[in-house]
Amino acid sequence: MDLFVLQSLLIQRGKQLTLFLLGFYVLLFSLSVYFVCTRQTNAKRKLHLGWMITLFILSFSSALLHMGTTIHIAILGFQVATTQDLNPLLDWTSPSNVADKALGLVFYILYILANCIADMILLYRCFVLWNSMRPIFIVALVILFLTNVTGFIRVVLLHTLPAVHLQTLSMIHLAYFIANAINTTLLTLATAGQIWWSSREARRLLGHEVDRRYKRVVAMVIESGFLYTASLVAEVSVSQSASSLGFELELFPLVALMAGIAPTLIILRSSLGSSESAVPDSRIISSLRFGGPPPVEASQGSEVCTVDIQFDPVNEGGDLEAPKIERDDAAARV
Repeated sequence: MDLFVLQSLLIQRGKQLTLFLLGFYVLLFSLSVYFVCTRQTNAKRKLHLGWMITLFILSFSSALLHMGTTIHIAILGFQVATTQDLNPLLDWTSPSNVADKALGLVFYILYILANCIADMILLYRCFVLWNSMRPIFIVALVILFLTNVTGFIRVVLLHTLPAVHLQTLSMIHLAYFIANAINTTLLTLATAGQIWWSSREARRLLGHEVDRRYKRVVAMVIESGFLYTASLVAEVSVSQSASSLGFELELFPLVALMAGIAPTLIILRSSLGSSESAVPDSRIISSLRFGGPPPVEASQGSEVCTVDIQFDPVNEGGDLEAPKIERDDAAARV
């Protein structure tokens, strides 16, 4: 009886968390669309809107379909308790049930596609940060491609293999989630590390204020990336602990939602001005001028961060005037 109470409590809390994240994602998506449309240039706006809308449709639909099937099973269980007829529940959960299997294929494919978009966003940021280094980009692209192919293989096997091979499908499912967690962690750390390394000169020359700004940028990237990784780790841990718990706690809707929430959160915070660019220029040329001539214009294709510091000894009130700092950030990209 205690196990039944624990199972009911955990499942109920899981459903409540899923509903909360569904509502949170709707609000996050609405705010992101508004601020992207009002605060970004046309090129960034089209790119980010395309990412966010696609992610929202895929992630939200996947989580909603999975939750719908879970609610349907709960309704069948309630009918069993009231009518003492097990046949409807057994028919639905039977491996030969085509409708249940088709719904499982649909929400899993939607999740894989959402994960592909999330990987594309992280890979794009790394590509921009690392000065478009082709070897690193190609290796990362191949790894992400093979990872998502593993997910599609699981979908094909789920449709073709008989029920006796469910253990094999479960292992492929876990391998896919573990690979996703590793890929997301590595790409997140590569992005945050390159931001920190590229900003070292600006932080050294401009002091604590700029240092705090870049710390916020790095923290933003790490927090958003690790949200998705944490959900993947939780799903794998719960799946592996199902035998010891005595029941299975399904966290797949949370993973599907986090695949869309994490990248959307980065785009929103960038649009709100947490940073001028979520992916700052990887080459920073800093020039200090003390009342000197204007800096030489950068050649085409270079990225320049010009810092003008001018001192006026005494203003009209007789007080020392604070240094004037002018910044010209060229080719800012997100």
